Amino acid sequence: MTTQNLQLKNNKMKFMKTKLLIFLLFTTFVYSQEYELGKVTIEELKETKHPKDTSAVAAFIFSKGKTSLQYQQGKGFLLVTEVENKIKIYKKEGYEWANEEISLYIGGNEKETVSFSKAITYNLKDGKIEKTKLGRDGEFEEKVNKFWTKGKISMPNVKEGSIIEYKYEIKSPYLNSFPVWEFQTYIPVNYSEYTTQIPEYFIYSKMNKGELIPKVSVDKQNKDIIFNSSERYSANGVMTTDFSKQTVNYEETKTTYVLNDIVAIKDEAFVNNVKNYSSSILHELSMTKYPNSPTKSYSSDWESVVKTIYDNEDFGGQLNKANFYEEDLNALLKDITTTEDKIATIFSYVKNRLNWNGYVGYYSDKGVKKAYQEKTGNTADINLLLVSMLNYAKLNASPILLSTRSNGIPIFPSRNGFNYVIAGVELSNGSVVLLDATNKNAVPNIIPENALNWFGRIVRKNGTSEMVDLYPKKVSLETISILAELKSDGSISGKQRKQLTDYNAFRFRSRHANRNHDDYVQELEKEHNFSAVENYEVTNTNDLSKPIVETYSFSSNSMTDIIDSKIYITPMLFHQMDVNPFKAEERAYPIDFNFPSKDTYNFSIKIPEGYVVESKPETLNLNMNQNMVSFRYSVSENLGTIQLSCVIEVNSPIIESDYYPHLKELFNQIVLKQNEKIVLVKK
Repeated sequence: MTTQNLQLKNNKMKFMKTKLLIFLLFTTFVYSQEYELGKVTIEELKETKHPKDTSAVAAFIFSKGKTSLQYQQGKGFLLVTEVENKIKIYKKEGYEWANEEISLYIGGNEKETVSFSKAITYNLKDGKIEKTKLGRDGEFEEKVNKFWTKGKISMPNVKEGSIIEYKYEIKSPYLNSFPVWEFQTYIPVNYSEYTTQIPEYFIYSKMNKGELIPKVSVDKQNKDIIFNSSERYSANGVMTTDFSKQTVNYEETKTTYVLNDIVAIKDEAFVNNVKNYSSSILHELSMTKYPNSPTKSYSSDWESVVKTIYDNEDFGGQLNKANFYEEDLNALLKDITTTEDKIATIFSYVKNRLNWNGYVGYYSDKGVKKAYQEKTGNTADINLLLVSMLNYAKLNASPILLSTRSNGIPIFPSRNGFNYVIAGVELSNGSVVLLDATNKNAVPNIIPENALNWFGRIVRKNGTSEMVDLYPKKVSLETISILAELKSDGSISGKQRKQLTDYNAFRFRSRHANRNHDDYVQELEKEHNFSAVENYEVTNTNDLSKPIVETYSFSSNSMTDIIDSKIYITPMLFHQMDVNPFKAEERAYPIDFNFPSKDTYNFSIKIPEGYVVESKPETLNLNMNQNMVSFRYSVSENLGTIQLSCVIEVNSPIIESDYYPHLKELFNQIVLKQNEKIVLVKK
């Protein structure tokens, strides 16, 4: 596996290539230290902070995992993963690490299972170690949908200073991939060990992500499989059973990966999903070679992955079902002829008829017919139905598989890399219209932000597939205009008009869909320390084809300072950026702004009669690396009125971390400039 397999069409992926290291692991080492459950010391319990990260709320003392393929009579090979965790809780904020949940696939003919054991909480009480075992009330199961369930535990008697231990075992009949082993997580890990035991019949591709390289030891050993069989036959009218055994010898490869003193991954401003850059290892089945059987390859390219998904009845099988909606759709499209109008009409119909049940996935849960009839479904139910209807209308529509931001970036070809599906319509000019009917506020090419995750893969019915760039090309606008009047006592009143387009409008509608206007007005008054907000009005909340327009009048006694008869006022009024969002000295991850944007501020402030401008901020124009990000700021005065113009443009939604120092400095300059004051004096 190399990065060449990805075949990406744009230079955004070079960011990942620099941060996500993909390689085969060949090095070996010898280690001797043992880590076992049940060996908790008073010294460990007395520890009040992590020795290398004093800010840590918790830490893994150790985390050990082992995945093996075990033969069971009558079932064949099973994938068995055993995990042992020992965790120190330092602060109340770390209590969440006393909970564990395991996702289990139950949608096939056989189900994955998990069992927990050795789950104990240790505390120090009166100088002695107190043990509290996990009870039945702390272990439970949560069904997600017909495909997935979760096994959960919640450890008892957790306090600051507690140590928790637990073990779990996952059994899976699905051998295509091992659980991803994450060496690095949001808390420090003192010791992480992962072992695989793979019989010679199976070849797995190993892919490592992140910059931390584990030490590796490899050992080979001989093992046996004993096949028990029986045969019944009749001899002289008497039924007899013959029992026999057959022993098959095979070689097993044991590989152990170890990392020590692993620093916690830290969230940063404007980062997609920090776990995309953390260190982990993935195993994908690439080949089987059973005795006396031909070798079978499981290609690890994207084309093979999407073909497997498409061929499933709960995916591709749903796209040809149309008889249940034909009559409704024919009536809907009776007088509609253009491609654009067809897309808009069908999209609006599906979006408003069906309600999303909150479950994601690329396989249909109840089937598109039942979802249509019941008017509810998961992501696949809704969007596969949308694809079917678009194709019925003679449009070139296909599903687009993608991974949500919370699921991570699918760098390696894997069915587990995708967890979501939307619809795409390919136009004659080569562009693709992106559609997600799960959100009532979505419009064509405005998909939920959690789905804006680098790239997706369009899957056509002719068997071809292709990467699709998911990031918006159109700039989302926020335009704020203010007409205000400043009084000699320092009070100010005015009227604001805000206009939002595209993703800015989508965000507003999503956040304020069910919000009471009176409550929102109170929030505005509190947020900006207004004396009052009046005449609040917002239009086009339901007309998704138009920008959001918000207007209100405001008054304030706290936007100015009067010192020695001089009035000091920030011309940005209450819209200045007070703090630079980029605080870290260095940046390890790309900066992700989600979408290109342009924020424009045009303010007109009438100054009190008898006053003149003594000083004002100077004009400033900044441009970073060929207009990735730009800032323009100017203040002028004419006939007793201050005119402010401020524009911030983000033209590159993703910026490589190499540019971070320049970006941080640019935002430093923005904060400084926006907080500069105008000084007014009496004539």
